[in-house]
Formats: sequence, structure tokens, C-alpha cells
Amino acid sequence: MRLFIATPSYYVAGGVERILEALARHLPSRGFEVVVGLAKGARFHDPERFRRAFPEMRTVDVDGSSGTAYGRRRALRRTIVDADPDVVLNARLFDVYPACAELKLAGHRLRLATTVQAYETDFLVDLARYGAFVDCAITSGELIARAVRRFTPVEPVMSVPGGVAPPRRIRAPHAGPLRIGYVGRLEQTQKRILDLPLLAEELERRDVPFTIRVAGGGSLADELRARMPHMQFDGWVAVEELYERVYPELDLFVHFAGWEGLTIAPREAMVHGVVPVVSRFTGAEDFADGVNALTFPVGDVRAAADCIERLHHDRALLERLSAAARASQNGIRSEQGAVDAWAVMLSGTLMRPSRIGTSLPAAPEDDGLLTRLRVPAGVSEVLRRVRRREHADPGSEWPHWSGRHDAALERAILDFPHGEPA
Repeated sequence: MRLFIATPSYYVAGGVERILEALARHLPSRGFEVVVGLAKGARFHDPERFRRAFPEMRTVDVDGSSGTAYGRRRALRRTIVDADPDVVLNARLFDVYPACAELKLAGHRLRLATTVQAYETDFLVDLARYGAFVDCAITSGELIARAVRRFTPVEPVMSVPGGVAPPRRIRAPHAGPLRIGYVGRLEQTQKRILDLPLLAEELERRDVPFTIRVAGGGSLADELRARMPHMQFDGWVAVEELYERVYPELDLFVHFAGWEGLTIAPREAMVHGVVPVVSRFTGAEDFADGVNALTFPVGDVRAAADCIERLHHDRALLERLSAAARASQNGIRSEQGAVDAWAVMLSGTLMRPSRIGTSLPAAPEDDGLLTRLRVPAGVSEVLRRVRRREHADPGSEWPHWSGRHDAALERAILDFPHGEPA
């Protein structure tokens, strides 16, 4: 079976990229031929950079460097037709939905799978709109899976955590300062990384001895270094290095996010015996307070410091949580178990008729003078390639979502985790 994975190329250090790397590496032994289609843009999305980070992946470029919706979708259709896949997996590129829907309506045999890795209204609104063309959804967490079932027509839906590889060596107990770590994107909107320097200041006020180590990259890296000059900053680190020299040298893993799926970096730390001290973010299903982790309300830095101070004074609790954290990441949470679950879901799509909606949902089109003058799209694309549109950020160059709001549906999705009527 041939699988085509469509993904942005701007991001190389996130949990989704870890999952895609595992699929590309391990699905061939389960009967899949995997091709990864890398979004290409004029400024942000750089397939060559992605290939340097993941040299083992078999990749092709999806050239949307004209900066237009028409160009992105035409490139997707052409690349998919050339790759001739049985299944297309959409990994965070909105234009995959209209491109694949058009191909299905034209008679292409492809099945369309999608993955939803975080509890975000944008993704769910688009999935509801295009769900009649989607053959299965793989989510990161049961909460997201329940929301997909509740708000979209997609079926089947399955939660598959990002698989965690076994450790190479385990964290060693000790009586010294607590070694606190963070691995991931250094940005504020979702990750709340600027809670970290506030946490460090609070621990210093309490005379709790600690060290802090950060591995990751993002827009706030320079600010974080300026505010925390004494931390150890590794920058972006490959998974092999994280396993060899980062995770085993930590005692605690802090995470401040407001929402997530089953985020992978804290769970990679857990298999090494590192104890998560994490926010109670929307989607926090793997972290049981007092069982394999300690948790605190989102944004409550003092409560996070309470957790760490407690572990400083109670090293027996630290070791109990450490052992439970290690034991929790098995079965479907392991790398091989997760890949097995993906293989079952993706191959199962071929055993069912392709889902084809009766009509193509309206998708955002290019604006500007050429559109207003009703110049044919193909001619406009040629003219726009001469003067390429430069986007201000990766998400506008290759959008993650359509940008089309549905206020009532968005409110229902936001209320859903809290058990309110939806």
C-alpha cells in the first residue's frame, strides 16, 4: 500500500515531526510504501531544511511558492497524482482537504486520512466542513477523538499517542539539586514558555536548589536566554541526543501549555524515569496527579513551584512517581505499539468504500486585482509567479486551517471539554 503524507516543511522540532519520522521509518516493515510530500514556500517552508533534519525520509516537494491558494492546491493535486497513493494522510495542511476532495469527485481511488494532534477549534471546524470526504481520523488523545465524533461526520476515529521509543539509560536517583528540564517549542501562545523564568524566580525565593536545562527552538529563544542566563540551553536537539544526554540527566520535566494532544516530549522523558510537573492543559490525559506526575492549573506558577518544592523535600515520592512514569508508557504508547495502531487504521480505509461527499465545500480563494477583474485562475497564477506574494508567517504561506469561522460550532467545541451543553 502506498501512503502519501502531506506536511509543512517549516517545522522540524515538534512532536508531529517525531510521529511522521516514526511512520516513515517503521511502516515499510508493515507493508507500506511511504512518501512524504513537503510543502514548499517562497520564504518559510523549505524542504531542503526538512530533509537535512530527517534524511531517512523519502520526500517530494509540493511547490506552492507562488504564494497563492490556487498554486498550492494545483501543486498538491499534481504531486498526489504523480505519487499515485492509496491513502493520503493530511498532517496540518488545510489545502489537502479541497485538493483531495476534488480528486475524489474526479474519480481518483485515494482514501483521505487526517490527524488531529491538538485540541484546537480551527482543525475541528475544517474537519466538520470536509468530513464527508475523510475516510478516517487519528487523534492524539481520547478527548480529541470524542470531539471529532461529536462534531464531525468522520468515522472511524482512533486515538493513537505519539509512540515513545525505549530508553537507552535511566535517570539515576541522587540527593543533589533537582534537575529540571524542558524540551519543545519556545513560544508563548500555546506552550506558555515564559512561565519558565517566572518559575525559576519563585523557586529561588523559596531557596529550593535546582538547575534548569532547555532543549528546543522558537521565536522566544533569545528572550528566554536573556531572562535565564544561568540555565543550560542546548538549542534544537535530535531525538538520539535527547535520549543519550538530555533525558537521563533530568529529574523533572516541566510543561506549561494551555492545550495539547498527548504531547510526546514529556512522555519521552517519562520512559527515562523523569517525573512530569505539568499544567492541567486541555487534553492532559497521560498525567495522573500523584500517580505518575504532579499537576498544576494552567498559568499558576506558584502551584508549579509548590509541586517542585514538595519533591525536593520528599525524595521518596519523587522515586515512586519516577517508577510509575516509566511503567506508564507501554503498549500503544510505545513506538512499535503506536505504529501498529496506525497501520491498522490506514490499511482499514482500503477495506471500506471511499467517502465522497455530494458537493465540494467552498474554500478560500485568492483575493486581489486579478480576481476582481475575473482573470482566469491559470492566467492569474502565471502572472502571480512573476511577482510572488511574500507571506508574513509560515501559517499564511501554507495555512493550517481555512480561516473560515463558525462561531456557534467553535463555542460548542470550546465548551465540550468542560462538560457543558454542546
